[in-house]
Amino acid sequence: MAPIEFGNINANYPDLFTPFSAQKRFTALGSPITDVRFYIPGTANAALINGFGVVFSDVDASNTTGIELFDALDQSLGLFYAPSAGGNQTLSFLGVRFSEGSVVSHVRITSGDQILAANNVNFDLVVMDDFIYGEPVLAHVPEPSTSMLMLLGIAVAGACRRSRLAASR
Repeated sequence: MAPIEFGNINANYPDLFTPFSAQKRFTALGSPITDVRFYIPGTANAALINGFGVVFSDVDASNTTGIELFDALDQSLGLFYAPSAGGNQTLSFLGVRFSEGSVVSHVRITSGDQILAANNVNFDLVVMDDFIYGEPVLAHVPEPSTSMLMLLGIAVAGACRRSRLAASR
């Protein structure tokens, strides 16, 4: 387990980030982007949620740290940016809730504009603390191939019926 202050990556990092909740700060390694998909707990069944929020630590720049939410067909529901708090050891919260119900299948989180690395200190370095999201519900999205098979079956049944009617005349 890496130290919670990220001092194992860069000795200056403990002075940048502050906790919202103890021992829960984390970051992606090798990229400032984290993708989160939702599932029914204890299963591999895809789920939808009605909203998502994240607590960020040390958001300095505007329009760099944010979330993009996607529906069950991977269409973007919007890109939203966290407010800049300025200064070190600050917290920013960004949350989006959809009043029309559970529509979010996954979220792409961008934490700052650089990865945490030994020599990165002069950029907008951001870590995540907590995720807050709605209760996952089962996603009922028909596969395009399922719809096509159903239409094909209806067409074949109609053609068979038509040929039987023509033969009986």
